[in-house]
Amino acid sequence: MGFLTDWLGRRVSEAELDAVTSKLKDIVFYKELALYIAKSYIANTISKCEFLVYENGQEVRNELYYALNVSPNPNQSSSQFLNKLINTLYEKNEVLVVPKGAELYIADSFLQEEKPLRENVFSNICIDDKAIGKSYKASQVFYFKLDDKKVSGLIEGLYGTYGQLMSCAIAAYKRSNGQKYKLVIDGMKAGDQKFAEQFNTTIKQQLQSFIENENAVYPQFRGTDLQTIGTAATGTSSSDVVALRKEIFDIAAQAFKIPNSMMYGNITNMGEIVKVYLSFCIDPLADMLSEELTRKTNTFETWNGGKNCVVCDTSMINHIDILDVADKADKLIASGVCNIDEVRRVLSMRPLDTEFSQRHYITKNYANVDEVLSGEVSG
Repeated sequence: MGFLTDWLGRRVSEAELDAVTSKLKDIVFYKELALYIAKSYIANTISKCEFLVYENGQEVRNELYYALNVSPNPNQSSSQFLNKLINTLYEKNEVLVVPKGAELYIADSFLQEEKPLRENVFSNICIDDKAIGKSYKASQVFYFKLDDKKVSGLIEGLYGTYGQLMSCAIAAYKRSNGQKYKLVIDGMKAGDQKFAEQFNTTIKQQLQSFIENENAVYPQFRGTDLQTIGTAATGTSSSDVVALRKEIFDIAAQAFKIPNSMMYGNITNMGEIVKVYLSFCIDPLADMLSEELTRKTNTFETWNGGKNCVVCDTSMINHIDILDVADKADKLIASGVCNIDEVRRVLSMRPLDTEFSQRHYITKNYANVDEVLSGEVSG
């Protein structure tokens, strides 16, 4: 039998280790599930956004647009790339994207040498677990970082206490609802060494199989009698476990700034919930991505006035039924706020890319106040 050593230097058998890990696996599962749900919401949302690239105030579909929205590199689609980027960002609190020509790659690991008043240097960069053997200045890479506090690390710390509570709640539930038995053994056999060996190798295994399996047969040996003695206590509900699970999910929701109801998939007021989610979780993240992409692809001179920039557009996240918003779409075009192609894009329809569809229109209902007062336009 293999042994490990605990922090006191005592040898710990594999059986003891299994007993400990079996108590922890439920807590780890709930924690990992909560983290997965939160991160997948954010990653899937960002992957649905379109990254718009502007040059001289006009949208362009250049190599950067293609890399961010279609194919960043030969091995990943944009959705796969952005999902990995967001998951890495929330797992490590930072992520490094290395450009190679027109391609983009996410670093699995790297070292950052901070240099006050000068550019930081990134080295020891590994991509797909292979060192690339080159250092980059900060201006040559895209470096995304969240707040100073690591979200996953904060949650790990909080779950230390909740893990103990969950372990106790699950153990109490199992004890109070489990069936108890008494094995009556002939007095002569109780002190028999040969019987003790037989019990450990045969009878004990058969008893365990009989108790743990739904359909099982227990062979009754002469001189033994298996008797039911009921449960350890009156049956209790799993409400304590459910309540702690809810607490764990609520912690993840608060840390990631996601509405609690989204963590449970219990969304009744979709419109309001999505607004809160976008305002406090997605929009700040989109701004951070936009700022880093913009500042690393432009100088002050090219950016000045906002003519050259990269924007992570979150306007297409909401699912829109074209029939539900027909009147609103007409209003956007009739007021001159949007042209036809811009409205089609909001509706997830391909732009027509014609002179007609890119022209702005306005109805005669809109007029300058001076024109109405002078009688040039009827009120």
